Amino acid sequence: MGLTLSDNELLERQFASLRVFVRAIGEGSPGGSVVERPGVTGSVSPAVPTRSIMNSVVYDHAGALEQAWDDLASAYDEAGVTAWTVWVAPGDEDAVRVLRERGHRLDAEPTAMAFELAGFRGEQAIDPDPRPSGVESARLNDEAYGYAGDFERGIGSVMEDRGHLYIASADGRPASCAWALDASGDCGIFAVATTPAARGRGLAGGLIARALLDARERGCETSSLQSTRMGESVYERLGYRSLGKLGMWEHRR
Repeated sequence: MGLTLSDNELLERQFASLRVFVRAIGEGSPGGSVVERPGVTGSVSPAVPTRSIMNSVVYDHAGALEQAWDDLASAYDEAGVTAWTVWVAPGDEDAVRVLRERGHRLDAEPTAMAFELAGFRGEQAIDPDPRPSGVESARLNDEAYGYAGDFERGIGSVMEDRGHLYIASADGRPASCAWALDASGDCGIFAVATTPAARGRGLAGGLIARALLDARERGCETSSLQSTRMGESVYERLGYRSLGKLGMWEHRR
């Protein structure tokens, strides 16, 4: 069956995929940039200065985060960004201390989820739309999460140009989407959204199943994602398991 990874090893892969996500946002967002310091990567998206999901940071260890914090804060201030967040691994109290001392507050605790793809059967998989649109996917996220156009302004074309984008239609219009980004043998799943009217039809699960089958064909061995409470049951049915709660520690001014 191949690999049998520990939760810590799966978390390492998840953060590798998160780093690819962060870089994609910074490089693809209008007027955006990426802050790279030893062990730290941050996306700067002035197109959506109040939306911290588009202005986010991943790090290797708390010491690297502490060393880079001043440079990160300066980059966000200079870009006019007023809200940015740091993804903190479960149980990393050293990073929490660094961030608390600098005015960050816990904004959200999505569940880190991952699993190995060797035994994945993908019975739920559905065929996606043949020509997915990044702008349409961004609009779906805006509609699903009430972002008032922030996704479209921030990454309207990014998802079409990078990684692997999946969209499914219902009742004649785009209704659900998922975005897959590969890193270090992991297929990270991001920007999963389904419009309220199309929920309960298995669209998101079917798209992710298709994405995972494709990812395994590309050589990915694992998959990871960050789940809201609402999405956990969908992902558990696909085979994902919880690795604990991530902290999204936000700095806002």
